[in-house]
Amino acid sequence: MFMCGIAGYIDFRGKFNKKGLEDASEMMLHRGPDGKGSFYEASTGIIHRRLAIIDLEGGVQPMYNEDRSLVVVFNGEIYNFKELKGQLEKKGHHFTTLSDTEIILHGFEEWNTNCVDKFHGMFAFAVYNRKKGSIFISRDRCGEKPVYYCYQDGQLCFASEIQALLKILEEIPSPDYESIYLYLRLGYIPSPRSFFKGIKKLEAGSSIEFEEGKLKKWSYYKPVLKQNDESPTETDLCDELDAAIRNAVKKMMISDVPLGAFLSGGLDSSLIVAMMAREGDAPKTFSISFNEESYDESKYANWVSQWIGTEHKHHRVSFNDFESSLTLMLSFGEPFADSSGIPMYYLAKTTREDVKVALSGDGADELFGGYRRYLAQDILRYYLAIPLKIRDQLIRKMLSHLADGDTYYAYSFVKSAKIFIERAEECRSGTPGLMLNSVFSHNDIMMLFPDFPDGRHLIEEYFDQINLKNIEALMYADRVLYLADDILVKVDRMSMRNSLEVRTPYLDPEVMAVSERIPIEMKIKGRNLKYLLKKVALRYLPLEIVNRKKHGFMVPMSNWIKASGEKEIRAKMPNLINLKALDQILIPHFKNKRDNSQKIFTLMILDCYL
Repeated sequence: MFMCGIAGYIDFRGKFNKKGLEDASEMMLHRGPDGKGSFYEASTGIIHRRLAIIDLEGGVQPMYNEDRSLVVVFNGEIYNFKELKGQLEKKGHHFTTLSDTEIILHGFEEWNTNCVDKFHGMFAFAVYNRKKGSIFISRDRCGEKPVYYCYQDGQLCFASEIQALLKILEEIPSPDYESIYLYLRLGYIPSPRSFFKGIKKLEAGSSIEFEEGKLKKWSYYKPVLKQNDESPTETDLCDELDAAIRNAVKKMMISDVPLGAFLSGGLDSSLIVAMMAREGDAPKTFSISFNEESYDESKYANWVSQWIGTEHKHHRVSFNDFESSLTLMLSFGEPFADSSGIPMYYLAKTTREDVKVALSGDGADELFGGYRRYLAQDILRYYLAIPLKIRDQLIRKMLSHLADGDTYYAYSFVKSAKIFIERAEECRSGTPGLMLNSVFSHNDIMMLFPDFPDGRHLIEEYFDQINLKNIEALMYADRVLYLADDILVKVDRMSMRNSLEVRTPYLDPEVMAVSERIPIEMKIKGRNLKYLLKKVALRYLPLEIVNRKKHGFMVPMSNWIKASGEKEIRAKMPNLINLKALDQILIPHFKNKRDNSQKIFTLMILDCYL
């Protein structure tokens, strides 16, 4: 098992770019400090950076099959590799290593491109067929491991990170302003788009094959929006979910290097740690804290740690960390404005000081209904039934005069109310703003950047088949967009920046399969989010931990921006911006009339790339 970096190219024009590929390898040193390997043949090249977790002595990549007709590079883990190994040995395949990389080679020999249907894990890999001169590239179901690619003029280049891919390309592509529009709406650029024209992200659950200069792409996995099933009982589903999560935790605890877990003190990570402790000794656990008390969850993490009996360590994130955050956020290779990437980096850094692998609680909110915005659908229906004149003259005007609070909960309530009103009006006009958890509205973007293209049709393209009034559809959209292109991107880049492997038991295929069988009424019961997951958690954790109000992985960005000073922040705004429109964002923020920190941080990040 390897957390790694991969890259390569195949050029049917006969060109050869060994230096570009070697430069790409050095660019991804952080993804694989334990070693590197390469394969070159005619106008094809493949490289690999290695962070070894299992079979530390074997599993060197690129790896070949017996007759050396297939070459593979692999980033990730196949958790069911032992089961698949047994199946393949019965079919006559012989193995020479203990590595799951070899499973991909023999699996490809046996099942061809359908092999990915068999793999349970997080992965991005490429198999080069030397006889056919073709290459097959695939990405895991949820998008835990990244792949970027560029296909043009009979050439295919790919890499784990954009920065590495740029080293292979002959020219750096120009920015894609439609992608920038989406970034300003969402705070990230959704797949398959990227910041650069011509560079694409391979979507989660997708594969591509490049043969004879032609590219073919398809999806092998899509989450189930709503599964028509017999009506299972709550007890039966609770038992199934318990067993699936516990089995996923057990599989993901297999490691030949020290292993620990992230622990925020919230439901999701606490349940994972409690299950780990049931499987053996309590793991080492890690968290972050803040100087600002209302944002600091460390007391809850300490409480859970003491209750379970873990050895716990935390890192305090401060304003000084924010000052260096712009350089840190360049690690994403394209604009990415999820400010929780900052504490995620320091959490990974602190964790890596003691262990090489960590389990996390990511994915539970999307699978089991954990976001408060899922509760907003009924409120939205009632709000839009109020006559427009009353909404404008009473509700919206009253909220506009209400200052955002300084504490976490006051801030959260007031800002959520203001965002709700703004996005509800967009929903009234047909734009799915409420669901998107948007940073900027369409009107905001057009005022700030009058020369930008009108990107409303881009939003519609992503959601043209989703009923936005259906909570299950909102959860589906969060799985295929927010989870894949924000949460998991943040975890991968910040953990790999510190050469740390992060495993996510909630995203195990068996857990996801159970989640798709759970009726929405058992995920969200009344106003009780993650109802069934909480029922499972009560088998392992005390009621006080399970029912604690969700905090979220938020940072005191508003305070940090104010501490930087308005002059300093203005100097970090994009040159293309309309200054009058910018004043409407900065001045209210620095006068404590409205918290625009998310918008300001989004613009600061964009300035790093324009």
